[in-house]
Amino acid sequence: MALSSHPALSALSAVLADAAATLQVPVQEVTVELMEARVWPDTGMGLPGGGGRALTPGYLVRLGDGTIYRTDQQGHVARDESNQDPDHSSGPRPDTEIRLRYTEEGGITGRPISFETDSTRLSEDDEAELIRLVTECDFFNIRNAKPGPPIPDGVTTRLWIARSRWNHEVVRGDGLEMEDTEAFHALVAWVAERIPPRFPGSAMHVE
Repeated sequence: MALSSHPALSALSAVLADAAATLQVPVQEVTVELMEARVWPDTGMGLPGGGGRALTPGYLVRLGDGTIYRTDQQGHVARDESNQDPDHSSGPRPDTEIRLRYTEEGGITGRPISFETDSTRLSEDDEAELIRLVTECDFFNIRNAKPGPPIPDGVTTRLWIARSRWNHEVVRGDGLEMEDTEAFHALVAWVAERIPPRFPGSAMHVE
């Protein structure tokens, strides 16, 4: 079978296209956390509303923001609105959970920096402080600048946060001109205190 016609690639391409259209971002910005082969109990891939009673080979795909898709091998996809993996008993993430991912790429060294945390890894005080900062800066409504011309050795930072059914990523860096609020700077400072710096004094690039 040619690689381009492999059912897994067809399914993944369909998932990425749907997610990019939903989030209104380039396909390249959609991250995949997990992809597993599954056999669904019906042609509706086991979702409410169902379909014909026929075992249907396909895949379960979980994106980096926690969104779960079910697919068949013909490239048909459907978002699982429960965001619950049917083969795991841990259940959906609680609506109160907060998740954060920070990455920094580029620069002279070219060495990427990343940091992730969530409610299960934060103390109650840290979680409450993070939620306060996210709320005060209205994080889920912060705009991203249109990409400008690439800057040699420029640094790009990405801060992604999810809470309940909301998730959003703010991209900043060299060549991205945006005026950010003091409240957003305070959130960035909270993150910067918890990541290993690329070099002394480095932090998320904001203007």
